[in-house]
Amino acid sequence: MKGIIPKNKTKGTDFCGVNSYYYIIRSDLGCYMQSSNFNKGLDITVLSLHPACQNGDHYLGSQNGNFYIIKGKSYRRVSNLTTDNDGVVYSLHPNCQGGDHYIGAFGKFYIIFQEKGTYRRTTNMNRDSDAVEYPLHPNCRDGLYYWGRPNHYYFLKPVSEWGLEYYKGTNFNKNECTGVYSVHPDVVNFLPGGLSMIKGPAFGIWENIKTITNDSDTPVTWQKKIVKKVDQD
Repeated sequence: MKGIIPKNKTKGTDFCGVNSYYYIIRSDLGCYMQSSNFNKGLDITVLSLHPACQNGDHYLGSQNGNFYIIKGKSYRRVSNLTTDNDGVVYSLHPNCQGGDHYIGAFGKFYIIFQEKGTYRRTTNMNRDSDAVEYPLHPNCRDGLYYWGRPNHYYFLKPVSEWGLEYYKGTNFNKNECTGVYSVHPDVVNFLPGGLSMIKGPAFGIWENIKTITNDSDTPVTWQKKIVKKVDQD
């Protein structure tokens, strides 16, 4: 099948944003991508994903530099997805459960219910503080993935004749769009199903060639080699 696999079919895969960076989480590969610009493919780095931070139902970030990983009825807050620094777990308020997508933006948390066509805004997912619910504009309902940064929301649009694009805006209720941008091929390649868009319909496997654990206080530098075996139709 050609095309990007949507979030609801890829557990442990998600987008999020923290301050100046975008992130794509790939639990199935045990790593995540960091980039400052998905359109230009700037500052791309692939980092290891800590085992405690893998296989989340949803990932989101906040402007205070933290990441939030939702699993079922609880969430884990960490300051670093590679080291699991400052990890702490909280219960997820019942009103904040069951969302299709979760994002952090404007100092708040947003929970998107695509089928209902609504989204909930709160300042605290544990207590559901200052909660308000809004209709989701029809033009903002069909995203494959949603994420946020301090002053904008984003979502990945379904593939069109123009390829893969993402939406940038400031209000999902009023459809206040500030731009639509193409996704750089290096970013597309990292997405589930992205290789089929760049190389054509294909099937393949990823092999983890090397795994290393360092329990000492001495830093260890190593390179990780990933082999892609691809057969094209």
